[in-house]
Amino acid sequence: MMNSQGQTRNKTLKKGQAQSQDLSGHVLQQPDGLLQFLEQEAGGAYKRPWHRLERGLRLNRLRKFSEDEAARLNLKEAEKVALYSLLIKSLDKKLLNSKTAVIYDQAKESIMEIKGLVMHRSSDETVLFQLVDKQKGVTFRRKKTVDESGV
Repeated sequence: MMNSQGQTRNKTLKKGQAQSQDLSGHVLQQPDGLLQFLEQEAGGAYKRPWHRLERGLRLNRLRKFSEDEAARLNLKEAEKVALYSLLIKSLDKKLLNSKTAVIYDQAKESIMEIKGLVMHRSSDETVLFQLVDKQKGVTFRRKKTVDESGV
């Protein structure tokens, strides 16, 4: 159908007849190609090294790690929540950003170990977690003595 300016109007398609078109108006042959690409990329998102994961993916892995540790150590719900909140705070302070701070297995898509994470079990059987960050030691240059300088 033509309008007054000589251009063709788009037809209204029924619900089952919708087709994907690019900007030029050509009908795309494989509308599922984009969905397949997105699913493939989403599936491989956790296969990257720890320092290459986005923040949301890291939070997901930290949650999984805290749940795994809670199951392994028979932690109470409050202790598991405390561990997860400690890990989130440490991530926000950028203590868990480097690939040396977290041992991450890309094949299993899970955290194997967090360096510096220590557990304290008190006398009343409650578990406290702490993340010990290494303080970088300051080294001083040794001053040359008169004998070493050759003067």
